[in-house]
Amino acid sequence: MLCWCVLAFVAISCEESFVTPDPEARGLNYYPLKVGQYRIYDVTDIHYQNNVATKERFQMREWVADSFLDQTNALTYKIIRSIRPDAQAEWLDDSVMTVTKDHNRVILTKDNTRYVKMVFPVKEGNTWEPDVYNTRKLGNGKREQAKFAFVGQTYPLNNAVYDNTVMITFGEPPLLETKIDQREEVYAWNVGRIYRLFDRKELEECLMNCDPEKPFILDGHKRTEVLIEHGKL
Repeated sequence: MLCWCVLAFVAISCEESFVTPDPEARGLNYYPLKVGQYRIYDVTDIHYQNNVATKERFQMREWVADSFLDQTNALTYKIIRSIRPDAQAEWLDDSVMTVTKDHNRVILTKDNTRYVKMVFPVKEGNTWEPDVYNTRKLGNGKREQAKFAFVGQTYPLNNAVYDNTVMITFGEPPLLETKIDQREEVYAWNVGRIYRLFDRKELEECLMNCDPEKPFILDGHKRTEVLIEHGKL
């Protein structure tokens, strides 16, 4: 009789300690993945060289085209990225990515390189290394950090207001005034990524034939991606 009581206690203890993680509580809905879903962005891409800007505008679509089990039996989603010059033009496929998601992280693979796009749970101030599965490192030999900020905040964008969002920031502000490095992504609950900013510039003092009130951009690249449409095909 005593043995049966001990076994019953062990069984109950194991059940209580093996609780399935709550996907919503961990923030998995900030990165939804379903076959057929798509997002369209207005993209502005600017390259700077000797204070001369070359600007390009186009639209980009990311479409979850298919899903399959990879060699490790993980559910993997195939995402096709397409571009077009404007809304009247046809989409042209640009690249293919794959994404896996579990209760701990989202891993995106592009050009045979893996990136940790998000970790769970989503909590204010939590950090991680996006390049932990690849060889990319900073000049000091360390890996760059990503960080959650403004978790659960509303975010106005393109005549819409998203009630529940999270921002991911990358790297640290440059110590030198001659450098700009601002990179961030914003994700909305049940929508996914709604905004991306990439802004890196090398500045120097304006000496001649330039506006002394504005920084002279020696070299740089600024890109914004703004969500304008999302749904399911």
